Amino acid sequence: MKCLIVNKESAEKARKYLLRYGLLKKGYKVFSKESFIYFPISGISEEVKRLAQFGTIGDAKFEKIKTNKNYKEELEKIISSSESASKGYDLLGDIAIIDADPKTARKMAKLLLESNKNIKTVLRKASAVKGLYRKRSYAYVMGKRNYIAHYKENGAIFEFDVRKVFFSPRLSYERQRIASMVKNGENVMVMFAGVGPFAIEIAKKAPKSKVVAIELNKYGYKYMLKNIELNKVKNVIPILGDVKKMAIKYKNFADRIVMPLPKEAHHFLDSAYIVAKKKAIVHYYSFVDKEKEFEAEQMIKEFFEKYGAKVKIINKRVVRPYSAKEVEVVIDFSIAK
Repeated sequence: MKCLIVNKESAEKARKYLLRYGLLKKGYKVFSKESFIYFPISGISEEVKRLAQFGTIGDAKFEKIKTNKNYKEELEKIISSSESASKGYDLLGDIAIIDADPKTARKMAKLLLESNKNIKTVLRKASAVKGLYRKRSYAYVMGKRNYIAHYKENGAIFEFDVRKVFFSPRLSYERQRIASMVKNGENVMVMFAGVGPFAIEIAKKAPKSKVVAIELNKYGYKYMLKNIELNKVKNVIPILGDVKKMAIKYKNFADRIVMPLPKEAHHFLDSAYIVAKKKAIVHYYSFVDKEKEFEAEQMIKEFFEKYGAKVKIINKRVVRPYSAKEVEVVIDFSIAK
């Protein structure tokens, strides 16, 4: 390979010149021998002749520079070549969860395990979220065969079996946002509490609040108890039961109500009315057509008008895309009974 051979005193000046004019051949290691430095070079003969001002032009063998894979680009290539693969992946502790066909999933899993030493297990979504408990099936792809996640978020830690409960790391910002709004002394009800992320993060942020967390899934409730213990919170009251039945017991209890059940929350607005104090705040989540992002706003107002209550919209935002046609939104509103 053609090279420029210069003495060590001239090496820095020669290097800058080569870089400036694009004559340093990429992908090969510069090396020294005795009192000389050897630079691999490329370019047309007229350009190379100009280098004689620094030293001599010769031939030498150069070692190739080992380059790390650009894993992000590789992953994007795999995803773009598949009709089934969704962009990105969810990381629950050391478990990566991807959404792709089995063949593509294996390619993605190999790349993820190579590129991220913190990933130990790769699972594939094998069904949609379905059923009363909003669970989905997962297929093992590669790495350690494990389904128990140990996940950290916003200063809290959560343990759960991904096959038994619903949990989305994509609601991390929402949990942080609402927890930051809660004041000490508030009574908060978290409906459909799952393994406790909303309730526990609120309880940690506002330790003098009282947080009632209701969950129907016995596995979700079991892990909520575990997570309350892990996070050492004393102000969460976990309840295994149906929100509609429990609402009667907590009539006029809540200063704030969290309703993170986007497909079915509208069926529980009557329970929210029962639980709410005279001036309560509600955080209502819903899946909607992305062309009609906030059509739920009018539905909420009309619903509470039946009870003679006034609704004031405080905030509304798109939380995340859910499908090609749907997005998840949150509407924060107050009820004046």
